[in-house]
Amino acid sequence: MPSCKSNFPKGNKNLRLQWYAHYFCSAMNYLIFMALLKFTPTNPPGQALQLQLGKWGSLSPAYFFRSTDGSPADYPTGVSLMADEQFLHVKFDCEKDEFVLENYMTGHNEPLYNQEVFELFIAASEADPSQYLEFEINPNDAIWVGKIINPGLGDSGGISTEMIGHEASGIRHEATIGNGRWGGSFSIPWVLVSTERQAHYRINFYRIVSKKSQPEKTWACDADNAEFLCWNSTMSGAEPAFHRPRRFGSLVLVE
Repeated sequence: MPSCKSNFPKGNKNLRLQWYAHYFCSAMNYLIFMALLKFTPTNPPGQALQLQLGKWGSLSPAYFFRSTDGSPADYPTGVSLMADEQFLHVKFDCEKDEFVLENYMTGHNEPLYNQEVFELFIAASEADPSQYLEFEINPNDAIWVGKIINPGLGDSGGISTEMIGHEASGIRHEATIGNGRWGGSFSIPWVLVSTERQAHYRINFYRIVSKKSQPEKTWACDADNAEFLCWNSTMSGAEPAFHRPRRFGSLVLVE
């Protein structure tokens, strides 16, 4: 195999300089490519979190991915979880929200998903679930709770919802608005997900972020005016969609 030295031009100073420049550029291009390959984030399928009972754990990475294609979005979103015998406790922080004050729904079980929300889907299952709990909370501390029946796993129609009243849900929750951000906490009773706490769950987290000022109180999010973000991207294609349980991550509880 010929060495680099065998290709080194001899006798002509200009040729030697051209050789140096060529191989320097080639080396730099390679290093840049490797850096991009290493550090450009992609959404790995089926992310999982193992959580020890009574101890807090955090989702990684601290940002979500677009629902449509799994590309990373520059909207930092921190999520921490803790499980005990009765509840799943969640703390969340939604940063970089320029239009957080332009969310107008205040009633529980209103269609909060039409504006900015933070969401959790969860099922007591290791398999892809056709039924799961959907929980939403908005910056005004209004919540939406429903049991989702999704027999086609998002590949066909037929999705239905059994709404759960605010008081009946037993969910504790709080949301606060800061300067260009919002966040809060909530605690979901395990009995709302299944008859008793399990060791394995399928789970996903979502965030809808407005990209434009919305002075009209009845505004509704769409692919043009908002970002639809996921912990595990649903890879829904041209249109954002959250109800793709095959793309849920996993939560494993250990003693």
